[in-house]
Amino acid sequence: MKILGVDPGLLNLGCALIEIKNTCLSLIRAETLRSPSKESLSKRLYHLYQAFGDFLMFEKPELIAIEEPLPKVNPHATAKVSQAQAIVLLKAEEESLLIRSYNPAYWKNFLCGNGGASKGEVKKFLRAFVGGEFDAKIKDDHTSDALALALVCAFELNLL
Repeated sequence: MKILGVDPGLLNLGCALIEIKNTCLSLIRAETLRSPSKESLSKRLYHLYQAFGDFLMFEKPELIAIEEPLPKVNPHATAKVSQAQAIVLLKAEEESLLIRSYNPAYWKNFLCGNGGASKGEVKKFLRAFVGGEFDAKIKDDHTSDALALALVCAFELNLL
């Protein structure tokens, strides 16, 4: 099964695709889709819509695991994350893909035993579990979080 983890963001939308065959895990692709920060909101959203659509068409995941946006101190930032999440949900629906949403505290607790785990703690777990593919393919916090989401989904479905 191919599971795409997505860490939504208007500037940086993290994607990590894993494939599980007979309980063997492969990290197929990890990429942060970036929107042009100097463009209007509508152009940035459209850019992400197209880029994410291309990612889906090329990689053909069967399921998407996405992080839920959390209301933060800055409602403006939360709104931007929610807009990026909406793009992912719309494209997933267009492609008739299954979707699972995860609260950040839930998936961090699931993997690290601590819902407030730092980015470093998450990366330490991922590096230990995925091995050399982690350092070769995970280039930033966005793809790291996306990989974590995909793994949580795989564990919950008893694929690993």
